[in-house]
Amino acid sequence: MVSIRSNEFSEIGLLSNFDTGNPPRIVFGKNSLKTNLAQIIKDLHPKNSLIVSDDIVSKTGGLGKVEDIFKESGTAYKTYLIPIKEPTADVAREVSDFARRTSPDLIVGVGGGSVMDMAKLMSIMVTNNEDPIKYCALPPDPWSDKVVNPGINKILIPTTAGTGSETSNTLVIIEKGYKTWITSSKVTANISLIDPVLTYTLPPVVTRNTGLDALSHLVEGIVSSQANPISDGLIFQGVRIISKYLVRAYNNGNDEEARINMSFAAMLGGWVIAFPWVGGPATIGHCMSEALGPKFNIPHGQACAIMLPHAMDYNSSLIAPRLRPIAEAFGIDTYDMDDTEATRAAIDGVLKLMKDLEMPVSLKNSTKLTKNSLDEMLEYVLNERQFIYNLPAYNPRRLTKENLQILFDDIWEGKFSFTT
Repeated sequence: MVSIRSNEFSEIGLLSNFDTGNPPRIVFGKNSLKTNLAQIIKDLHPKNSLIVSDDIVSKTGGLGKVEDIFKESGTAYKTYLIPIKEPTADVAREVSDFARRTSPDLIVGVGGGSVMDMAKLMSIMVTNNEDPIKYCALPPDPWSDKVVNPGINKILIPTTAGTGSETSNTLVIIEKGYKTWITSSKVTANISLIDPVLTYTLPPVVTRNTGLDALSHLVEGIVSSQANPISDGLIFQGVRIISKYLVRAYNNGNDEEARINMSFAAMLGGWVIAFPWVGGPATIGHCMSEALGPKFNIPHGQACAIMLPHAMDYNSSLIAPRLRPIAEAFGIDTYDMDDTEATRAAIDGVLKLMKDLEMPVSLKNSTKLTKNSLDEMLEYVLNERQFIYNLPAYNPRRLTKENLQILFDDIWEGKFSFTT
């Protein structure tokens, strides 16, 4: 039995306005694809649909299930397979050109995060004329919503449980070796159709990496300076679910209860992102992981997982009471702990989960990256990247060169210097 202290959750303050980009409709549940998609198509009555997917989803059968429903409904469609897993700027231009040439009136994204992100992009590229990179969060103006016109209708159907793209208002593109993004309510799905059955064929390593990505969206939402009571509720439940079911899904892909719950937790993680910059990209965790991943070919979920406990540790002196519910969500009774002990318990909860999933907990033991190449990123993070992510507003603790060097050393060694 755990005991949560009520004063450790967010409250709405005088300056806590927010504008959320959550999907207008979410259809969730086992076999929801089979039982709902045909009627959804009928209600939208599209004339020229475009199904976006990739080769992996085609081979595992998820794409075929969607195509069969379109065929049975007599609805005209084309299928487009995105060429690589994590789209670069060139791929973004390629898919945008295809969308503009075919001019669909409905886009259906069937796949993991990259597929859904490109489906989102294609939906706004049909109605907006600029190069896709013009709409991204890049200097000198990374924070305004540059998307002018609403996109066409889009249905997002995830085949993984982690990225949360099906319920978020963000899509990601790799530009010049680093991740950037487009955040706008105009890229949010009109309908998210989440059928956990589509995740049953995921191999263990993908189950692990995507599940830890979902965990990072949620826990970084607690770390964020912009947390609010709505995001807190989503986060606590999402972390509780992941702590209980991710290892089960990793060990047995046919565990239906685990798969259904992980799909639900991933959906919650996407919701947290859609409370702008509450979760995921809001803190030093995603700021660093989205730099490390593309540059050093580290899978996104792995990079997020390695960074997550360090984001908690780095900010702990300013948010320790808020980390207590995370420890509680991992099933740890913190009632008799002081704030420092509860913070360590929350970090230990994340680390134990990583170890149970056979995930390295340091960069030193996880990649071919060298310490020198890691240290070379310090000036970039300090002088440029933190401002693209607006960390001064969203990450509680200010970044300094001295603290960043300690953080970089900790990430490399798997140490935690800020709570010791």
